[in-house]
Amino acid sequence: AVTVTETWVTLPTYPFERYQTDAFDDYYRWPYKRFDVERYRAEAPTPTRRAYRLVVLENEWLRLLLLPELGGRLWQVIHKPTGAPMFYQNEYVKPTHWGHPNQLGWLALGGLEWGLPVIEHGYDWGTPWPYMIERNDAGEAAVVVTTPDDGRLLHARVRVSLRPGEASFFVAPQLTNRSTRTLAYSFWIDAMLAPGSGGRPSAQLQFVLPTARVRLHSTAEPGLPSPGETFPWPRVGARDLSRLGAWGEYLGFFESPAAHGPFVGVYDPAFDAGAVRIFPPDVAQGSKVFGLGWRNALASDNYTADESVYVELHGGVSPSFFEQARLTAGDTIAWQEQWFPVHGIGGLVYSNEQAALNLTRTAGGLRVGLYAPRPLTGL
Repeated sequence: AVTVTETWVTLPTYPFERYQTDAFDDYYRWPYKRFDVERYRAEAPTPTRRAYRLVVLENEWLRLLLLPELGGRLWQVIHKPTGAPMFYQNEYVKPTHWGHPNQLGWLALGGLEWGLPVIEHGYDWGTPWPYMIERNDAGEAAVVVTTPDDGRLLHARVRVSLRPGEASFFVAPQLTNRSTRTLAYSFWIDAMLAPGSGGRPSAQLQFVLPTARVRLHSTAEPGLPSPGETFPWPRVGARDLSRLGAWGEYLGFFESPAAHGPFVGVYDPAFDAGAVRIFPPDVAQGSKVFGLGWRNALASDNYTADESVYVELHGGVSPSFFEQARLTAGDTIAWQEQWFPVHGIGGLVYSNEQAALNLTRTAGGLRVGLYAPRPLTGL
């Protein structure tokens, strides 16, 4: 059976609460914290060590680490046979000047976070989420994190579960409109990734998207269209933008016109490791990529003190940040995604819930790499 352990982790933490004030979004009846970037920069505080609750889900293949006090996030997944991390893992709790413009102060801690009810990581990336532990007779265990019952009109419940004998885990979001009117809202799952290293992707890292066009969100990269416009994927002229090392500046974009599914992923040949997301594109219609750049990347001291680096995969209920989803009064939207780390296949061309696949041309034909997160029969 899957084991669940509750323990503590101590992290160097900048005193970000000192620079926060209470704010309120009237449309969603949502309390949040506004960050004073200028005062934080002027005073330049230093970190002190602070203990945080850590919940660990574990089977024979994976170890999942959750931080309920810091946005209810799934902070890390360790592939036990190799000891390799799947997600980016920031060891410093340091506020940035990024995030939603109403708020700012976002914590680039890594792992999976739940961004709602607005874009750019939402409002609750750094607040405590209530949590409970669930088990069933099949040996599965789950941690369920929820938004507080404090009068906010959109309620979120996210179930992170692990089954015995499987090297994958499941994320099941559920959003409920508790108001008496239709709500326009955003919900994005944000994965911060550095597969194989946990802290520094290589120039060889590849973004794998099953699409022929993408829609620009933001960039400082020359030669690309304006925000909201589309361009071909993965090649723009002579550049293959699926490779991180081909980037100069930061870049973010969405699959166009929406997520194609059933998967997206990243793979870093330097570590022979990757990560895959399997999802229903008819419900989770958004698929976004973001990276800090390569030759002239955004500096890591914006969000950490250890020079670590990450890339991002986002999945949302709307096709992009330029649109919002709508939920009628009293209604609920729910779905389940499967995520798993991939190792030892040299790259990634396709994946579904059964396996991740790589194909490499050789002098004699094709070399096939197959990674299955659960036992397969009939091959």
